[in-house]
Amino acid sequence: MGVWVVCGLKGGVGKSVLSQSLAVEALKEGRRAAIIDTDPQKSTVEWSQDRAGADIVAPIVMAPGVKGVKGALADLQKAGAEVVVIDTPPRATPALNASLEVATSAIMVTRPNKSDLSALTETWDVIQRLPYLAKRAAVVITQAPPGSRAKALGLATDYLKKAEIPTCPTVLTYTLSFPYAQADGLCVQEREPTSKPRAELAEVYGWLKKNKVI
Repeated sequence: MGVWVVCGLKGGVGKSVLSQSLAVEALKEGRRAAIIDTDPQKSTVEWSQDRAGADIVAPIVMAPGVKGVKGALADLQKAGAEVVVIDTPPRATPALNASLEVATSAIMVTRPNKSDLSALTETWDVIQRLPYLAKRAAVVITQAPPGSRAKALGLATDYLKKAEIPTCPTVLTYTLSFPYAQADGLCVQEREPTSKPRAELAEVYGWLKKNKVI
C-alpha cells in the first residue's frame, strides 16, 4: 500500500487541495484511494462531506481520531485501500511525525515566495532524518504566478536547485479554478477535465510516478 504524505511547515500553500487531487488521480487509475486528514482545520473532511452531499462518495476521507494515524491507516488497509494520502498540518506536530514514520513517499508543497521556501527547508531537514523517505520525496510548487518567466518562480526554482531539494519541474499555476472546484466538492480535474490546471496536475502526477516518488 502506498502512503503518500503531503507536507510543508507553512499554512495556505495548498496541501489539502493537492492531497485531494492526488487521491482523485489515483482513483482515475482504478486504484482504491483514501485520505487521512490530520490537519485540525479539517478542510479535507469538510470537502468529503460536500462530496457525500452531492452523492460523490470517493475517496474515503477520515480523521485519525483516538486511533491516531497508525490506527486509521490499519483500518483503511483492512478496507482494501491501495493508496492513502495523508494531509498534514502546517507545523511540526506529533501527527506529522507519525505520518512521516509510516510514509512511503513525501510530497512537499510550497508557494514561490521567501517565507514559504524557508519553511520548506525546515520540512526537508525533517525528512532527511529518515533516509529511506528522503529517496522518495520531492517538492511541488503551487500557486505560481502566471507565466513561466515570472521572477518569483525563477528565484524559487534557483533556491531549490541550490539547496539540492528534488523538485517537480511542472508547477501548479495560481487560478480560480481550484477554489471553484472546492466549492462544488470537486477537484479541478473533475470540474474542468480539459483545462490548463488539469493538464498541469496530470503532468505533476506523471512526473511523481516517473521519478518513483509515488
